[in-house]
Formats: sequence, C-alpha cells, structure tokens
Amino acid sequence: MQNATPSGIEHNSVLRWLPDEVHLYLKHTEKGTSIRSLARDMGVHASTVMRQVRKTEARRDDPLVDALLTRLGAGVRDGQADLDPADHRQDDTMEDPVSPHMMRLLRAMMKDRAVMVVSQGVDTAVVLAARDDGDPVTLAKGPTEVVEVMALRGWIEGNTQGRICRYHMTAEGRVALNRMLAQAESRATGFAEAQTPFMGLAGDGTRGKAARSTQRTRRPIGADSPVRVLGRAKGAQKPYLSPDLVRAAERLHRDFALGQCAVSGLNSWDRVQAAGQGQGLAVRAGHPSDRKLDARRRFSDAITALGPELGQIAMAVCCHERGMERIEADMAMPARSGKYLLRVALSYLARHYDQVAGDDHDLIY
Repeated sequence: MQNATPSGIEHNSVLRWLPDEVHLYLKHTEKGTSIRSLARDMGVHASTVMRQVRKTEARRDDPLVDALLTRLGAGVRDGQADLDPADHRQDDTMEDPVSPHMMRLLRAMMKDRAVMVVSQGVDTAVVLAARDDGDPVTLAKGPTEVVEVMALRGWIEGNTQGRICRYHMTAEGRVALNRMLAQAESRATGFAEAQTPFMGLAGDGTRGKAARSTQRTRRPIGADSPVRVLGRAKGAQKPYLSPDLVRAAERLHRDFALGQCAVSGLNSWDRVQAAGQGQGLAVRAGHPSDRKLDARRRFSDAITALGPELGQIAMAVCCHERGMERIEADMAMPARSGKYLLRVALSYLARHYDQVAGDDHDLIY
C-alpha cells in the first residue's frame, strides 16, 4: 500500500484527525501555497493563517509531531495524501482505522501511574503502569503513528528528550476520550450523528466564501469543540474556561448524546422543560433503554437548573457546538459577550453537578 504509514494506516486516515491549521501548514510548506492565497480561500486575514502556520511549526519540537509532519509532508509531495477536507472528513469516526487504537491507548492511560513509552526507531508505543512491587506491567500497545496524532492534538505530553520518550495524558486527552466513548455509546443505541440545528436555525456548512446551506455539516473528526478551544491556555495566559467548567460542559454534552436528545426533539429549553413536566423523561425499571432515559433525565435536570437564558447558550455551545459569533448573532447579543455569558452558565452548571451524585461514569466505561 503506497499511501500508508509503516503500520498500514493510510495517510488520509491520519489527516482526518488533524486540525485545520495542520492542513494549512502542509499546503503552505509542501505545496508552496502562499499565506495570502490561503487567507483568500478561507475568507480570513493573512495574519490569521500566519499564526496558525507558526503554531504548527512550533509543535515540531516534539519528536513525535516532527516525525508525523515529515511523513505527511512527503505524502503530500508525492500526491499520496489528499489535503481536501471535503473528501476525507465525512466518514464515521468508528469506521476509521485510527479510532480503535486511539480509544484503547487513551483508556489505558487513564489508569493510575500509567505512562506511555515511545522508543526511537520502534513502530509500536507501549503504555506501562508500575505495580506495587515496582515492576512495570504492560497495559496497551499501539502504532506509533497513532501516538503521533495524539501528541499533535495535545492529548499527551511529557519528556521528549533522548531515545526513549515518556508521555502522560493531559486534560484535553481525557476530554477527547469522554467524547469518543459517548459517541460510541450513542452509535450503539442508534443515535444519528447529524444533529438538528439549534432553535431551527441553519448552520454554516461551508468555509470561506462559500454560501450557507440549509444543512449543518459535521464537525471535522478530532477537531476541537468551542468549549475545548476556550479551555486551552494561550502561552503564559490562563485558559478562559477553567478545567472544572470544561468538565461540566463535557458532562452535559455526554448526557445530551447518550440520551439521544437531538433525535427526540429536545433542542431548546422550552422543549426540555415540557418533556420534564410530562412523562417523556420517566424511567421504567428494567427497561432496555434505562441508560438512555437516565441520561435524558440528568440532562433535563441540568438545563432546568440553568433556566431559559443560560440553558439556551449552554445547549448551543456544549451540545450543538455552535461557534460563539453565530450564537451572538442568533440570540441578538452584543459582540464578544457570548464568552462571558457562557462562563457564567458553566459556573452554574458546575455547581449543579457538585450537588448531585456523580454516578453516571459507569454508563460509558
């Protein structure tokens, strides 16, 4: 297979998991496309593209990231890697060959005292954990190419000096694992991936200068959600959303997905409130859909605790993953006020979760 990595994973399968800035970086460095040309295609200022390119270049200090970008760059030059996102970002995540390895490695790194070991020149990474007697035990193994994607996404970090590198799981990695597990549980219960637009408003299905469509496209595989973007630190600055607020947002999204709220019409605060007052959220003991109904009840309780105003913005950002500028326009909010209102909503949401039992983790593990 000419367009595959040493482990047999195709280049395009790896590209599905990379953010847009990496695609821009490869187009600029390998295809020679100018910064201004890329900015025109995206409909943004050239400085925006330049920052994204420099951000990706700075990540090459990590040997895993450098090896991944070097190999993908060679694939782009040889025509073996397709940088057109429209051609390779529409597949189901669970059908991608990277996903099983990703989930297995991330779940293993959740264990106590787990560390990922990557040796230079070895095509397999190993997750180890120290036993009480001091000897390490192997928890999982996976292709180095998958670990390289995890390093580029910021899901693992650690000591990258020497021939043997050791990595630990980051908060972003835990969030990504929760999201993948929730998606897997949703598919197992028949949850449709395409969600209905928030408040009946159409999403922006294209990028750059393309016209808006009436169908909302899926978020690219592995791309950061709006909450995770606001929860990342920028240089020496602290993240806008603290880790506890990000966890609260991810918990709301998980219950929204597990409860199949999108396909059940629970897309606004009014509908959630109406369903909570009726029998739509009642749980019947011993029924096969108990877990779905439990998640739907937890979601309804959380949204009701927020109230209509904060509940709407929490659903728009956490559940439907709409961009902040779109939300501000749709809800007639002042420019750049959405982030502050979201932080207020997530603060109320975090306090709500602190007051209830956190016994929902067994539904997805």
